[in-house]
Amino acid sequence: MSDPQDPYANPPGWTDPYEDLADLSGDDPLPPMEPPTTPPAQPPGSPLLTGLIIGLLLVALSVAVFQLLRPDDDGTAADTTTTTADDGATTTTSGDGATTTTSGDDGTTTTIPGADPYDPVPPPIPVDRIKLIAGGLRINDDAIPDIVFGTEADTAMGRLVASFGDPSSDTGWQVSTGQYGTCEGELERVLFFGPFAAIVTKPGGQEVFNGYRQDLTFGDLTHDAADLETLSGLRIGATVADLKRIYSGETVEFATDPKLGDIYQVIGGSSGNLLLWGPVKGTADDDTVIGIYAPDSCDR
Repeated sequence: MSDPQDPYANPPGWTDPYEDLADLSGDDPLPPMEPPTTPPAQPPGSPLLTGLIIGLLLVALSVAVFQLLRPDDDGTAADTTTTTADDGATTTTSGDGATTTTSGDDGTTTTIPGADPYDPVPPPIPVDRIKLIAGGLRINDDAIPDIVFGTEADTAMGRLVASFGDPSSDTGWQVSTGQYGTCEGELERVLFFGPFAAIVTKPGGQEVFNGYRQDLTFGDLTHDAADLETLSGLRIGATVADLKRIYSGETVEFATDPKLGDIYQVIGGSSGNLLLWGPVKGTADDDTVIGIYAPDSCDR
């Protein structure tokens, strides 16, 4: 066989790349070829794995929020303060206004709740339709029920707020010393509307209207509530002679109270029950009725 000739006149040293295929017949197998390189397919995403990742992220977020909002390590809220008095008593005030006092002597603990303002309960009641009675306040309006002792404070105080405006002052919840007729050691809250004091107690945890005192010494005699009077017509500032005349059908007695001095008592002629009482400047006919008090809640 003659040397292969370069049909394209390539330079010397040229070799035929197809030389090995020159002797192939139709029955000879093709030489092995380099397999094509195909990139591996990306495996499909797993919904279970995706959900697990999202769940872990949510758990991590929840833990972070909890760490930010949790109480301090000692279980006390971050806005809680504790003070210690000279006698060893400690008072803890929490963020909601509640206080807990522990006596330094016997370790007695008293928790005093916070005191939110009472919202008005319309309609406003004209003062001349509100009458002081032994069991609360008589409302001379068929559309509005009487505000008797035991009425929920939200309703009772709400009606007074609607009628007289916001209280002149509010003691908030406090431990009674007996000054306003509640039993010593009980929780009480006294709201003042000028010279009228509405007393709220918390028996069984429920706030209820449970007493009143109308008194010249409470101040602001220009307040609308200064015009409150009893169902029979007695008002603070009246004379003892007026007192005796208005309650001529009942028994009017005089006594001495260790804290208030001279007092009067109006006792039902037929029932024998105490109806009203209060301090007087003296017992002479021209002396002044200083206060009109409902029977003390501690004695009812």
